[in-house]
Amino acid sequence: MLSDNAKSEIQALIARYPKSRSALVPALYVAQREVGWLPPAALEDVGLLFGLKPAEVEEVASFYTMMNLHPVGAYHIEVCTNVPCTLRGANGCAAQLKERLGIDYGQTTPDDQFTLSHMECLGACATAPMFMATERATGKIRYFEELDAPEKIEQALDLIRSGRGFDTCERWPAGPYTHGGMEPRYLLANVDKPDSHTIDVYMQSGGYETARLALTSKTAKDVLEEVKAANVRGRGGAGFPAGTKWGFLPAGVYPRYLVVNADESEPGTFKDRMIMEYDPHQLIEGIILAAYAVECKQAFIYIRGEYYFAYTRLMDAIAEARARGFLGKNLFGTANELDIIVHRGAGAYECGEETALLTSLEGDRGHPRLKPPFPAVEGLYRKPTVVNNVETICNVPHIIRQGAAWYKQFGTEKSTGFRIFCLSGWVKRPGLYELPHATTLRELIYTYGGGTPDDRPVKAVVPGGLSMKLLTNAQLDTPLDYESIQGAGSMLGSAGVIVIGEGQSLVEIARRTLSFYREESCGKCTPCREGTSWLEKILIRIEAGEGNLSDLDLARSITNFVAGGRAFCPFGDAAVWGLQSHLDKFRPEFEQYIKDKNPDLDRPVMPLRPTYRPSTNAAELD
Repeated sequence: MLSDNAKSEIQALIARYPKSRSALVPALYVAQREVGWLPPAALEDVGLLFGLKPAEVEEVASFYTMMNLHPVGAYHIEVCTNVPCTLRGANGCAAQLKERLGIDYGQTTPDDQFTLSHMECLGACATAPMFMATERATGKIRYFEELDAPEKIEQALDLIRSGRGFDTCERWPAGPYTHGGMEPRYLLANVDKPDSHTIDVYMQSGGYETARLALTSKTAKDVLEEVKAANVRGRGGAGFPAGTKWGFLPAGVYPRYLVVNADESEPGTFKDRMIMEYDPHQLIEGIILAAYAVECKQAFIYIRGEYYFAYTRLMDAIAEARARGFLGKNLFGTANELDIIVHRGAGAYECGEETALLTSLEGDRGHPRLKPPFPAVEGLYRKPTVVNNVETICNVPHIIRQGAAWYKQFGTEKSTGFRIFCLSGWVKRPGLYELPHATTLRELIYTYGGGTPDDRPVKAVVPGGLSMKLLTNAQLDTPLDYESIQGAGSMLGSAGVIVIGEGQSLVEIARRTLSFYREESCGKCTPCREGTSWLEKILIRIEAGEGNLSDLDLARSITNFVAGGRAFCPFGDAAVWGLQSHLDKFRPEFEQYIKDKNPDLDRPVMPLRPTYRPSTNAAELD
């Protein structure tokens, strides 16, 4: 089934990793590119190269939505319908695609040219509505964004049909999306420069000089202590201080690993994508400094599979850095060495959780691990491992260059520094805004985002990615820092701020949110697996006009059995926090919806049948 060239490519991938099993998902990408999908014969050939049975290979492939276990068309169109995109017209975009292609979700056109699917968040929340297109023959992926008019959708499809749609994988239309914020900016300082992704442009503004000075004039402990003193907190969601995390590595235990979490899958979050696409060398310099501080020689960037353009930019940037002697052996003329492997995920939100990410990186289904032991003690390949978010690592060069005292002049005492806020939903200027912690929600939404497109009032705001609890219009003066947002009843999370306007249905948003978490549940534990399914069914019933007022009490009760540490990992809490706040703060809207839609509120409640549906293959009908 697989050609000798494909087998040789897979063997080269196996040789690249410390443990061969880690190359399994990359090998499946090779097989899928060659065959067009993953039939049993291809899985068998892959298994032979790893010493695995076909069933073991299929077990892994079936976990990831980007692995096609059924045939797809020459171009696979996947339209994002998650909440930020829905708020900006994703359903209309999807309807236009269905009409123009003459197919529904899960179907392929008779000429085998197009397969259409819906997709969860693709990290393009500021440029919605949009779709992702994959070219079967090459495996290349391209984002088509800002599809807010029928003629734009037709232009995108015409470009794909012409055969020129994948001449580049940069998003269409090309270029960085809307961004702004404080002046000067640091994390986003380079993204507007021509050829900002190249090493020459990065070095024109002093790029890699901080790493050079640190490795030649500072000790590893000096770097670690500076980061610890700056109190830079993790930007991936949990907000744990990076320097403190680094200090947890057990002394004298080697090898140790640095893993950068670039699996940016939280709906409403799209900051890491911008950095990797338009300033990848900033991330690489941060990795060099972090690896030096924690005394590791091998780093990984685990990037979500959908971020294909960012992946190509990272690969090119690493090659440039290696050619200049900034990676490899004898870094900057010292005895230090560092290698970076960029590892593509394949479509699994759960892999944003650090232990699930490590399990996936080792070549298995992305299931979370029991903690303790924590990754700092027993992580990748059961060795000490630091896992940090892309933006967190990108703060490091600025801290080491300017010093912790300089960094702490921004933000608050406990929420130091600046960060990139992702603004999406019902706002005039969705995009990325680099601002100090403690900027208020009102300032972000109105001063930078321009308010709502039609000047309607804001109904609610998600302050930190879709999983976080809603804040109301009365809470818009809340400062965007960890302590203030927590005091308001939510969490800052990944700083994915989603704005919901008056007149936009929270019933629809709640149902779409639970559909996402049901779809993305890894299925490992009962509270999350069954609870999200039950809740989705209740909300579907309500939205269809078949709900009862008692459904609201039932749904709120079920959330209590999913959250509160009852699930195996934090995913369970994240799955229901949003719904809890919907029902706690906006219950009258749900009650009125039920009364308006259901003329007979006294009929018995339909029984729930809790059946688990794992994540479907992208080519199948959802």
